[in-house]
Amino acid sequence: MSAAVYARGVLFDFNGTLFFDSLFHQEAWRRIYQELYKGTKEVPGDSFFRGPRNDTLIQAIAPKMTAKERKECSVRKEAIYRDICKSHPEQLHLVAGVENVFGILKERQIPFTLATASIVDNIEFYFQVFPLKKWVSQNLCVYDDGNYKDKGEMHLEAARRIGVPLSECLVIEDSISAITHAKENGAGIIIGIGAKETHPDLLRIGADHCICDFTEFDFEWVKGPEEH
Repeated sequence: MSAAVYARGVLFDFNGTLFFDSLFHQEAWRRIYQELYKGTKEVPGDSFFRGPRNDTLIQAIAPKMTAKERKECSVRKEAIYRDICKSHPEQLHLVAGVENVFGILKERQIPFTLATASIVDNIEFYFQVFPLKKWVSQNLCVYDDGNYKDKGEMHLEAARRIGVPLSECLVIEDSISAITHAKENGAGIIIGIGAKETHPDLLRIGADHCICDFTEFDFEWVKGPEEH
């Protein structure tokens, strides 16, 4: 278990956490993989692509690519992903309970932001299609701009931006790699999110609690400035 009894700030992952889009990403990666390895029917499973930055993943599946080629591949993969999202408008919504959690955190003056491995094109897309600007400053969001080696560094930067030490932040993630980084860096409280069958693994590698969606968020995990 993490050391903190409650948190003073919240860091939200986005993909697979605020927006259940894992299948969209998996389909985009499948298309990229099949472009790189024409004729193949074997594609790594969803867990392979969940968590690490695009550059890390592309380097793993295409180690001979140059940095420039990897960046171009990343941009293409995300363009495919956004097209897939647009083709499923009925699924373009935030996870159940998210807007209520954002609203209550705002009321209680608990700072929060996004720390996501998405690239800037996706961030701009999300702020266009979801009502995020009601609660979140885009300038405070941490995303994959090439300056962070892993999700752990993104958590640390996101905590700095909201003015709360990571040791006093609640971090919400869906991937094993991101939860592992949060644990290693001493995040105050770590919440894993996903289907119930994923919870044992998320708890085993470092999550303190698990939820299926944000209707299960426990506001006892956080305290505002007047509640300490």
